[in-house]
Amino acid sequence: MSNVRILVEGPALTRSGYGEHTRLVLAALRQKEEIFNIFVNPLNWGATGWLLESDEELTWIHEKVNRFQQLNDETRKFDIHIHVGIASEFTRKAPYCVHVTAGIESTRVSAAWIKKTHEMDKIITPSNFGKWVFENTFYEGVHSETNEPVRLACGAPVETVSYPVKEFPGDTQQLDLDLEHDFNFLVVAQWGIRKNLDNTIRWFMDEFKNEEVGLVLKTSIAKNSTPDRENCKEKLKFILNQYKGSKASVYLLHGEMSDNEINSLYNHPKIKSIISTTHGEGFGLPLFEAAYNEMPVVAPGWSGHVDFLYAPVRDKKTKKLKNKPLFAKVDYTLKHIQQEAVWKDILVQDSMWCYPSERDFKSKIRKVYTQHPMYKSWAKKLSAHLRLELSRSNILKKMLSALIPEKWIVKPDYLFVNDMFVEDYVGGAELSLETLIQTCPSKKIAKIRSAELTTQLVENNSDAKWIFGNIANLSSEMLHEISKSGIGYSFVEFDYKFCKHRNPVLYEMVEGTTCDYKNTERGTALLSFVNNADSVFFMSERQMELHKKSLPSMNNENMFVLSSLFNKDFFTFIEHVRSISTGKNDKWVVLGSRSWVKGFNETESYCKENDYDYEVLWNLPYQQFLEKLSESKGLCFKPTGLDTCPRMVIEAKLLDCVLDLNDRVQHSDEEWFNKPYSDVVEYLKSRPSFFWDKSFA
Repeated sequence: MSNVRILVEGPALTRSGYGEHTRLVLAALRQKEEIFNIFVNPLNWGATGWLLESDEELTWIHEKVNRFQQLNDETRKFDIHIHVGIASEFTRKAPYCVHVTAGIESTRVSAAWIKKTHEMDKIITPSNFGKWVFENTFYEGVHSETNEPVRLACGAPVETVSYPVKEFPGDTQQLDLDLEHDFNFLVVAQWGIRKNLDNTIRWFMDEFKNEEVGLVLKTSIAKNSTPDRENCKEKLKFILNQYKGSKASVYLLHGEMSDNEINSLYNHPKIKSIISTTHGEGFGLPLFEAAYNEMPVVAPGWSGHVDFLYAPVRDKKTKKLKNKPLFAKVDYTLKHIQQEAVWKDILVQDSMWCYPSERDFKSKIRKVYTQHPMYKSWAKKLSAHLRLELSRSNILKKMLSALIPEKWIVKPDYLFVNDMFVEDYVGGAELSLETLIQTCPSKKIAKIRSAELTTQLVENNSDAKWIFGNIANLSSEMLHEISKSGIGYSFVEFDYKFCKHRNPVLYEMVEGTTCDYKNTERGTALLSFVNNADSVFFMSERQMELHKKSLPSMNNENMFVLSSLFNKDFFTFIEHVRSISTGKNDKWVVLGSRSWVKGFNETESYCKENDYDYEVLWNLPYQQFLEKLSESKGLCFKPTGLDTCPRMVIEAKLLDCVLDLNDRVQHSDEEWFNKPYSDVVEYLKSRPSFFWDKSFA
């Protein structure tokens, strides 16, 4: 298998959350380095510092950075692009693109981010909260051309892959913190509005001002510089001046700390619990690290960190496992984010996040202080669960699976290429192709959207059998490459790919003339593609004849009429609908599609001229649409363009509708279609096996 070229863009060499995330991505890819050709473009991340230490992992990353920097514009071509960061900084750089992000910490992703998701093939977030926000953000608007209302939603599938538990070999070295008190709480957070650090400090001091309890505060405002440290000291001093004479103490930790040093905080004998009054987290890495180190956690019960603070616990009475919070969960209210937190194209004004209850936070830190053994026992149970489920090996395996489609790693027996599949859009071509996928002789298959197809993928799977369907997104150059590649492939033609409008009638209407397709770039490419295929299938006889007439040099000897395809569930439902039918009414069904080909305006005008009592159907659930057909007198369908083998007409035929069609329904005069119900069903049921018998014979 040839190496797959992968570009990873992210702050791989910075000491930041996204730096950690980028290194996790790279570690996952490194598991398959024998088949991946990895390049790293190291990005900055805000004002965070760069990693200066040198270990085996960083040496390997630097080598991948050097390889990327040696590429010129001609050689900077990749099969897969993985971007780690925020969506607004994403730019598509390969046929298949994955965006890895912590998401957002409030209830709404910005419109700018949502627009960017339509350029991505997949999004990976570390928490179910991040996934939920992407999937539940919508923006209403008006289409600029049609003035019809539109809804903007996330344009790519979202998958959750957590951070893994880190293992530190040997005994953890303790920092000499010189802590005065035996019981100390810990905060690890940047000093900014989202982390709510001012309230954390004040509420702690309010609760423990008369007791010898400490708060260790690892923080910075922007970077680990001397001016930043002085600013932190001034901010802390301003708060603590209100508590002069207090017995409680606050210890400021500032500056660069290694992973081992940070880990030592969670295992320090005098640091007993980590606390947070955060407004929201995409994940909450310090809380996660504390949790798997058996440290009790006090935090609001909302946003990304909740994922890893619950674990299955067996109920003492029912003996059943239930997912329970194993942390001191702080009550909260959801309200709009503060005006000063609004951040253009990132934190949007109408989004919300949580406001922890001051009273409940104080109550929970008090309980952790007075009932520490109980919370410590919870923490141990939670740690055991996290170390089992979120081990590094488990997460690396899951991350690799999420990042790279299986077709790039495991050689399938059959590959299906289409512009879209039923997961993307439920259309006639997609449903027919899905029937072929369901009836494929092998279970080792892969689906490839035509826009994702690369020469590398073709080379990697040259021994497989390929089935091409709608391929409008394949360039003429790629069609020629496939034709010359020597792979075994079958082509299912659903419309007219030799025509730039995919419909000769539409071409004549738009261009005002006929087209000499055989001499066009697209016509030449499709002719070569057809002639070199193992087999070619058309939807109807008239469609096949028009192809031969338009491209006279088409000479593939294995060309067949396939018709639209239906799966077993379809026939079962048709039988069910027919069995419960109580008769027909006097209405004609008219399809309300606004697609030019489907001819809604012409059909409606015809119905009015002929005094048909008609009902326009559109956007009904599929089964409900079939039920409507079953009770209607007939179907009136007058497509404006050539419709090669419309499923709706076949469905209406099987449900005993009278058909009023025009001659642009291209299968309407075929022998099989004009036979009785049982013969039509028998014919349709035979078509998938007909395809597999002929496709690679």
